[in-house]
Amino acid sequence: MKKDAFFYGVVLAFVAFLLMIISLAFEAWRSGESSRRAKSLQTEKAIVTTEVHDFTSLKIVPGPDGIPMVLVPEGTFLMGSQPVEGDSDEIPQRTIYLSSYSIDLYEVTHAKYTDFLKATRRPPPVIPVFSDDLFLIIKPELPVVGVSWEDAKAYCTWLGKRLPTESEWEKAARGERGFKWPWGNVFGEGLANATGQQDGYKYTAPPGKFEQGRSAFGLYDAAGNVAEWVSDWYDPAYYQKGPFRDPKGPDTGKHRVYRGGSWDDSSSGVRTAKRYAAAPHQTSAVIGFRCAMDAS
Repeated sequence: MKKDAFFYGVVLAFVAFLLMIISLAFEAWRSGESSRRAKSLQTEKAIVTTEVHDFTSLKIVPGPDGIPMVLVPEGTFLMGSQPVEGDSDEIPQRTIYLSSYSIDLYEVTHAKYTDFLKATRRPPPVIPVFSDDLFLIIKPELPVVGVSWEDAKAYCTWLGKRLPTESEWEKAARGERGFKWPWGNVFGEGLANATGQQDGYKYTAPPGKFEQGRSAFGLYDAAGNVAEWVSDWYDPAYYQKGPFRDPKGPDTGKHRVYRGGSWDDSSSGVRTAKRYAAAPHQTSAVIGFRCAMDAS
């Protein structure tokens, strides 16, 4: 009887051991399958995030400050958002006609802005709130921040340029087809410098680092990095009453528009149709600018 009990005990122990081995093997297989599925999803995501933009036909010339400018030809584009996709001040989405103009491919850097300060003896940028070492966002190669709307306008005027209108900025950022982000209609990690460090930058990045995130007109960093002042006064209802041809915003107002979102905004906050507004004298660690010119 004792021999039988011992024999059955050995058998049960062996069966338990065998089940444990099978269980561990299954878990290892499942873990590997999850990893393969995750890589597959990442590959699928990379495939669907960008549209194919042909930059060979773009007309690009150096601006007065050396920043390349692209000619945006006259014609129509879709401005604004559908009700289910955007905020109330982006509605309605409608077709807008713009005359041709040129706009900077890159955001203005601290180095370029310093040249302006030396020539005009204008006071330097002011960054009222930043929780880290200021040097991290004021290096010469980084986009300038801490500039007010008046500062940005003065810089552009000094060069014989001007700030783009809100509609000009949006067309250059989203293209004629009205993409939700400069590169297409699906957000993808690594295409813009937005919230989080998955894109490789905690704060601002040197302009032009996100090659795959360029717009159809070739603009770099039209989503994220730094938000950008435009010339218009802000009116939350302007899209409902603005003209079809070359809208320039309200005649008066209390706040100026800035566009594009920044390193501190979410994917929704860096949409090409997203609108922001601030007082013309306000400065921030997240707002910079780029310039435009009439086509002539």
